[in-house]
Amino acid sequence: MKQIKIAAVVGSFLLSIACATTPTNTTTANKSTPVPTATVAATPADELAGGRELYKQNCAICHKEEGMGGKMTIEGKTINPDDLTSDKIKKFTDEKIAGYIANGVIDEGMPAFKDKLSEAQIRDVVAYVRRGIQKIEAVPAL
Repeated sequence: MKQIKIAAVVGSFLLSIACATTPTNTTTANKSTPVPTATVAATPADELAGGRELYKQNCAICHKEEGMGGKMTIEGKTINPDDLTSDKIKKFTDEKIAGYIANGVIDEGMPAFKDKLSEAQIRDVVAYVRRGIQKIEAVPAL
């Protein structure tokens, strides 16, 4: 049962990333321009800029800007993308999250991004999920 729940979470995360892609001209869409890596002197906000943009382009449509996910219908299918700020996701290793992004969780509706994002870009998204989204969540609402 625990494995099913984990698979559901991962699937939702991957689906949300997949939902952000456009169905037109997949040949061109899958060849994204690499995001430059941060320099040694970069500030923490600068280090997350590439991951933030990739997240907005590929993940936010399902997982929302704040990473909270939630039940939604996309392309006629009802899905429940994971809350990326949850304790469950926080306990996942970076490698596990990267694997879900790269390989998808088809049963949960999350597509694989290994053909769209480079390994470095996936690491940038994982870093943003770990450090960027958590900061958004920690800011109290006005």
